[in-house]
Amino acid sequence: MMTGVILAGGLNRRMGGRLKALLPISGKPLILRQLEEMASCCKEILVVTNNPEVLSPILDTFSDVKVRTIRDRFVQTGPLGGIHAACLEASEPLLWVVGCDMPCLSAAAAEAMSMQCMDKGSDAVVPVIDGRVHPLHGIYTRQVGAEAEALLAHEQYRLMGLLQRIDCQEAEQDFFMEKGISTRFVLNVNTPEDYEVVLGFC
Repeated sequence: MMTGVILAGGLNRRMGGRLKALLPISGKPLILRQLEEMASCCKEILVVTNNPEVLSPILDTFSDVKVRTIRDRFVQTGPLGGIHAACLEASEPLLWVVGCDMPCLSAAAAEAMSMQCMDKGSDAVVPVIDGRVHPLHGIYTRQVGAEAEALLAHEQYRLMGLLQRIDCQEAEQDFFMEKGISTRFVLNVNTPEDYEVVLGFC
């Protein structure tokens, strides 16, 4: 089992200020879809947000697994700050980390990457789809929190900087295709146009 981590920070500027986590998809807030998918393989779910009061009405309706909101220790430092906070709070050794704007999460992909992480004894496994690295929807060990803190303390906030400092394995597109896993899980909703596209197949 893993700790699921949903990074729900950000200012949502490209969505015109609309909170992406609450965008309705097939009649459900996006974050509720994520909780349902993560519950199948996660012992607990942490939602990293500095505005928990906005999400609590949705999170409080979910009872399949324990869901907690936590805050960044290093505020306004992006996904790196969220991963750092989650590493300090997680009860499980592996973290499945996603952004709150990803509507097509795949528990099957997360479990496959977690097995690779354990088999290789690596610090993290991230998908590489069509040649592009996707640090979110990745698997991280709790120990990467120390490296994240070192970067944050020096005001270095790039998530790719963390991947360069740790033993990070890449899960290529063929890795998922061989297991019959769609790679749509890396899709995210950044703009109203992205949202319209997602509505077309969700």
